[in-house]
Amino acid sequence: MALEKDQDSNTLQWEVSVTLSSNQPVIGSKIFTTETKLVNSYHTTGSPPPPHSFVYTWYRHNIPCSVHRHKLATVQCTACVKLNASIEKSYHCSSKCFSDAWNKHRRYHRRTPYADRKNSTDNQQGVKKLRSSGSWPNLIEGSVLDENAIMVEEDNIWIKVGSSNAYIPTLSDCDFRLRLHSAAVDSSLGTRLSLDNIVVTDPVIKPSRPPRKMIRLRNTLNSNLKAQSSNDVVFSVLTYNILADSLSINALEYCPRWALAWEYRQEILLEEIIKYDADILCLQEVQCDHFENFFEPELKKLGYSVMYKKRTGSGLFLGETEKSTNHGCATFYQSKLFKEIMKYELEFDKEASSVVNALEPKIKFNGSHRLTSKDNVALVVVLESLQNGSNRDAFQSRICVANIHTHWSKGHEDVTLFQVVHLVNGLDKIAQSQQIPLIICGDFNSRPGSDTHNFVVKGRANCVSEKANDPLGIFQYLKLHHSLSLVSAYSSFLHSDGFEEQRRKMNSQTSEPAFTNFTNKFFGTLDYIFYTDKSLIVESLLELVDRESIGNKGIPSPTWPSDHIALMASFRLRPPSHWRPSPPPFPLNPWHLAALRQHWFLL
Repeated sequence: MALEKDQDSNTLQWEVSVTLSSNQPVIGSKIFTTETKLVNSYHTTGSPPPPHSFVYTWYRHNIPCSVHRHKLATVQCTACVKLNASIEKSYHCSSKCFSDAWNKHRRYHRRTPYADRKNSTDNQQGVKKLRSSGSWPNLIEGSVLDENAIMVEEDNIWIKVGSSNAYIPTLSDCDFRLRLHSAAVDSSLGTRLSLDNIVVTDPVIKPSRPPRKMIRLRNTLNSNLKAQSSNDVVFSVLTYNILADSLSINALEYCPRWALAWEYRQEILLEEIIKYDADILCLQEVQCDHFENFFEPELKKLGYSVMYKKRTGSGLFLGETEKSTNHGCATFYQSKLFKEIMKYELEFDKEASSVVNALEPKIKFNGSHRLTSKDNVALVVVLESLQNGSNRDAFQSRICVANIHTHWSKGHEDVTLFQVVHLVNGLDKIAQSQQIPLIICGDFNSRPGSDTHNFVVKGRANCVSEKANDPLGIFQYLKLHHSLSLVSAYSSFLHSDGFEEQRRKMNSQTSEPAFTNFTNKFFGTLDYIFYTDKSLIVESLLELVDRESIGNKGIPSPTWPSDHIALMASFRLRPPSHWRPSPPPFPLNPWHLAALRQHWFLL
């Protein structure tokens, strides 16, 4: 704020005193002035100040280019960050600026204590874009900002971000300090009554929550097993519906818009997934563009092999934009621990054709719309362990992992049941043929105690076909029983000694977590990790959370990036009870063969 020409700072007898609500700004949390008052500069008693108002300007500290000091840095050398090199010299105003300075810049890498590390990056050019400053101003590589939007003090650049007594930091502000200028203005004359009062905050921090830890089970049910060997195959599986960006608009009623931005959520999600360090990841609602541009490259860097199946889009008229934002299931596994033996992809719209063909002609059209227009998918992969020292034959160290996201809409529970029944029936055939352990996880869009849940854990669903729950009469065409001994991994908390805190977060009647999905319209469990208990032992589980720790409005939120919570279990393969011969080859498509047999039987 510039003084009026007829004013002299030495003649101003008033000064502003400001108190902030906090000196520690947090993304998404309003920081504001709790008290602003005008006091006599000379600390003497006299006439009161004239009628006045206060004006405020917020600035954010930004970093100048290390080469062109008058320009704002927009990129940072990633090698400098990895090598703990001089951070000040890592910033550049554009990719071209960095490239032009590369030969000189790389010398800084060699002077760092970590320059001789095994995987040295001193010869690799790599930059990451710095966070932009949002809508004011709009940064362009190499641009010089309008002088009214910035202040330059020596090597510090401050960008104007607000003009009221309150400011809500965004992701753009993370790690930067904020600066508030406050001054008093004569209400009648519009002249300044004071110099600027300047308050500088601590760097803006990102919201955080206590980390969730794995809890090792002391399972008395397994106390009679043979002594565990260091050569046993042990692995962990995580399932997580990450909330597709195209669906996040539903959370605008209770979650700040900035916390729903994909640029913010993707970083929180990746950070969370990396911390869990699971050997196998099963993610749902992964958009096609986010898989290709973010999750695939980022998780490949961490040693994961990847596979992805997006929804088919059947029944929808999708443009190019909609096709790229269509979501699906993604499965990742650590390539140093497993190799892929077989992979199956299920498209439930196509799998439903045999049931639709069996319907009476007068309801076939409705059946086609109800079943084959639901484009949900599942991914099934057979993995073989590469863990050193295993005393098993190769086929005895194999596991089958299914990743599913079923359909949900009110009044379509029969569609959800069909999709799960169809998946499990095919897996049953694989298990019978291969004698292989199974893990089925994902978002089943079914509550505990529902027909779908009962079918999985009880081996059958005693469904009564009524117009309300089976409008097409498809139950008569479904094989509503299976021979797999499937158990929910989280039921182990109720069947093990101790763990009172975790039991309080369970539903003792259903033996499932109290919730895995929490929005302003729903609170309950939809996500599961099921496993065959005759071949696998649960070693540990990711701790559950309670409603109080997650908030009362629902998720996503600034600290929880999805409307679902992640579930994770660590398993140990049970020791083989006897020698088994090598199994026959895997069926090319057990679901297709089952559908054909069912179809011909119905004819």
